[in-house]
This record gives sequence, structure tokens and C-alpha cells, in this order.
Amino acid sequence: MTVTERLAATISASDLRHALRTALAATITAVLTGLLGLEQGYWAVFSSILVMQAHVGGSIAASWARLVGTACGALLGAAAATAVDALLGPGAVTLALAIFVTVFVCALMATKNENLRLAGLTAAVVISLHALGPQSAFSIGLNRFLEVGLGILVALGVSLAWPSRARVILRFGLGKGLEQLAEFLHALMDSRMQGSYDRQRIFHRKDAVLRLSLRNRQLLSSARREPGSSGHSETLSDLLHAQERLAEHLLAMDHAIENAPPEGFHQHLPGELAELGSALGHALHRLAQAVRDDQPPAPDALPRLDAALDAAGQKLLDLRQQRIIAVYDLDEVMHFYSFYHALREAAREVRAELALRAKV
Repeated sequence: MTVTERLAATISASDLRHALRTALAATITAVLTGLLGLEQGYWAVFSSILVMQAHVGGSIAASWARLVGTACGALLGAAAATAVDALLGPGAVTLALAIFVTVFVCALMATKNENLRLAGLTAAVVISLHALGPQSAFSIGLNRFLEVGLGILVALGVSLAWPSRARVILRFGLGKGLEQLAEFLHALMDSRMQGSYDRQRIFHRKDAVLRLSLRNRQLLSSARREPGSSGHSETLSDLLHAQERLAEHLLAMDHAIENAPPEGFHQHLPGELAELGSALGHALHRLAQAVRDDQPPAPDALPRLDAALDAAGQKLLDLRQQRIIAVYDLDEVMHFYSFYHALREAAREVRAELALRAKV
């Protein structure tokens, strides 16, 4: 496979669409700055590139952050340059003092508000340009704000005219998250039933779950900023919370088996535990497909999961009545029940989601 073929294989349709939207926004902005006769229109082009995100919600968030940061930086930079000029007169010392004080204040404000992160950059540009010529610092600051505003308007216009919705990407991300949970579950069940803790496999599965959960939470934040039905975003939010609860149950299973003895009480119900783990994994995959397709789940997952829950519960009740558990020490009993309780609660969580989506 050639380098070109490898590169083409790694570029998805969404990546290509985002690149085309960014290039289109930058080109439109450059043309507009020429038509409007803006002397430093490249600031508008820079802004259109910087605020263009992979989805509308992200573009709105980036646009707001850049607009607020530019406004604050332009105002503070212009005020500082004017005040220091009046007190000390023009010169290198004046320039250095104005930049130091203004950037310090902007950086301090940015620790409290992420939207002000670019204020220091804008302030430094305004002060530096004012030192090069007789133009008013406030006039320079206003021009920077208008140029940045033009780039933001073009980027938002392209994003809305050719949208890529964060909530759509989030839906696929949640589907992938459910599949990652299923893989994590399979690694845990294999380790417990085989009596050998596969540390490397479990670590990689756990890391993938946690990374994707963080990414989905960021997408949810962007989806809530997008115009449209807020109800759909809240439905996805509920599903994300359910996935996080599922991850907590699986992490509890991991903790229970990491240092558990290879042979223990679980060997008295291997078939029931294996079927419950398999049924839960099957249900997670069915739920993932339903989330991606935005359709009710396949009807086969719920009955199988119910049957597996009932069989495991009944087998455990029989073993308790036979007092087989009495021959095991307390530490092993606690390991088993921690593992089983987390597995059962994960199954119940998925069962509730399947039943809920079946009614939609």
C-alpha cells in the first residue's frame, strides 16, 4: 500500500467534510476582506479558521470564546496604551510596561474564565500596532474586533449552511461507548471464569472506556449549544449518565477480581455466570446498534437478559440453602458478592435502557 493509499484509508468522510468547510470559510472571508478594503483582513481569515470546529456546537462555543476574548483584549490593550502614553510618553519602555501590565491582567482573568484566554494576545497586538504609528489605540482595537467578528460570522454561516451536528456525532459516540463497555465486560468475565487476571487486556479496555466517556461528555456540551430540539440532547445526556453508571459497575467488578483467588465460590455456578455475562454483552451490542440507528432495540436481547438474571439468582439461592458458601472464608465471600452484585446491577441498568428505548 502506497503512502497516498494509507492516507486516504485514514481519512473519514467527516474529516473530509470538516476540511472542506474550513477551506470554504477561509476563502469566503479572504474575498470579503478584499471587497471591504480591510488593511489587515488576515485577522478575519485567521478567526474563521480557528473557530471552525467539526460540528456546529463546537463552532458556536469557539466563536463565543474568541469574540469575548477579542473584545476584552482590544478594550484593555487600547486603554493601557492610551494611559501609559499619557503618563510616560511614547517609547520602548512605555511599550514594554503596557504589554506587561495588560497581559498580566488578561492571563489572571483567563484563570477564572476560559473565554478570556485570547484576550492577552489581542491586547499585545493592539499595543504593538499603536506603538508603530500615530493611529489611535482605540481605533486599532475596534478594527481588530470588527475583523475577528467578520471571520466568526463567516465561519458560523458556513457551519449552519453545511452543518455537522454534535448530537449526531454524540449518538454514534454513545453507540461506540456501549460496544467498548461490552469489550471491557468480556475481558473481566474471561479473567474471572478462567481464574487468571489479564492485567494488560483489562487496562486497555478500561482506558478505552474512560477516554471515550470524556470525549462524549465534551460532545454533549457542544450539542447543548446547537440550535434545535433540546429534548433530543437531554435524551442523549440521560444515556451518557447511564453509561457512566455502567462503567462504575464494571470498575467495581474489576476491583473485586483483581486480587481475588483463582479458585473460589464462583466455580459453583460457572454456567449461570457465563450466560449472564454473555447475555449482558449481547444486550450492550443490541443497545449500541439501536442508539446509532436511533431506533428501538432488537427484541431478542431483553428476554435473554431476564432469563440469565433469573437463572443466576435462583442458582445462588439454591447454593445458599445448601450452605455451600459456609466452607469459604469471609474474604472470598466478599470478593464473590462484590463481583456478582456489580454484574447484576450492570445487567439491570442495561435492562432498564432496553425497556425504555423499546417504548420510544
